Amino acid sequence: MSSILSFLRRRLATSRTIVGIVLVVASVVGVVGVVRLSTPGERVIMAISFLSAGTVITADAIDEVRVSSLAENPGVSLTDVIGRVVGSDIGAGEIITARLLEPSPSSRVQISVPIGVMPPSTVKSGAKVDLWAVDEDGANPPVTVALNASVVAIADSGFGGDAVLTVLVDALEVDRVLAVLGSSHVIVVTSGENT
Repeated sequence: MSSILSFLRRRLATSRTIVGIVLVVASVVGVVGVVRLSTPGERVIMAISFLSAGTVITADAIDEVRVSSLAENPGVSLTDVIGRVVGSDIGAGEIITARLLEPSPSSRVQISVPIGVMPPSTVKSGAKVDLWAVDEDGANPPVTVALNASVVAIADSGFGGDAVLTVLVDALEVDRVLAVLGSSHVIVVTSGENT
């Protein structure tokens, strides 16, 4: 009978030890969580290791950390950064800002451009069009400025000149469109991809 009692005492002591260890670990995790949430500062995304230009950012290459204060909020979150392409080299420990990343190819920008030739009547709001730069004197061949731009509106310029086409273009194509507007080229519209 005494051997059964000693066995139960040892078993009970082992159970108490296990419960005690679990409670201590849970307390430590709780304290770390509370301290982390109450730490003042802003959450920012930091590169864990060097990221060269052209690298696609993965979750294991970055970490979310808190900093005491920033002159400028980087404006990016973990979900904004993962899967994006690095535009310029990012050093280990450097805070990732939107300027260090390539523009998202899916972002579209609305822009209004004067067009040299009125498009056909089939080009209406929602249609996909291509924008071409045509040299006014015809010395150079036409150059594609924007592909598959979405038409928002077509309007008369109001000055008796060209019509104005308002389109959504990829953010990466805005510079090309603006460069054509500042040159001696005319923008011509053709039908784009049918979607």
